[in-house]
Amino acid sequence: MSIEAFLWNYRSGEPIGFDFDAVRNILSTDDTKWGDENGCLTVRFTGPNSDVAIFLDKDGPTTRHTRGITVFRPILHPAFLSRIFRVMQLGDVMLFYSDETTPVFAFGADAGQYPDDLLQQLGEPRYAQSPADLRHRR
Repeated sequence: MSIEAFLWNYRSGEPIGFDFDAVRNILSTDDTKWGDENGCLTVRFTGPNSDVAIFLDKDGPTTRHTRGITVFRPILHPAFLSRIFRVMQLGDVMLFYSDETTPVFAFGADAGQYPDDLLQQLGEPRYAQSPADLRHRR
């Protein structure tokens, strides 16, 4: 079973997405490849088993915007978690996993920016004070 991680950014109950260049710069390493055909960054941290595919948006390089971020095969590598934590600090960004929908926010974020019914579906938010707090828990 594949586990995905999702990052959303809302303001006043509406999705606002992310600045494409800011997100791409934060998530990229020295060994990152962009896939024009699928809108994914393939990011490698230390070796062949430390790569992760991150969907940003096929049109992101043109529009300079991405509506949301989907991470395929989330990993526990500290450099990856650190980058995700930095993205979460770009706004009131919510992270959740496909098999564990509890929303995670960086400490200080305002979960009130999200619609109440969405938060009720996902569960009681928890707040991360460091990248290690973002680890997938299942």
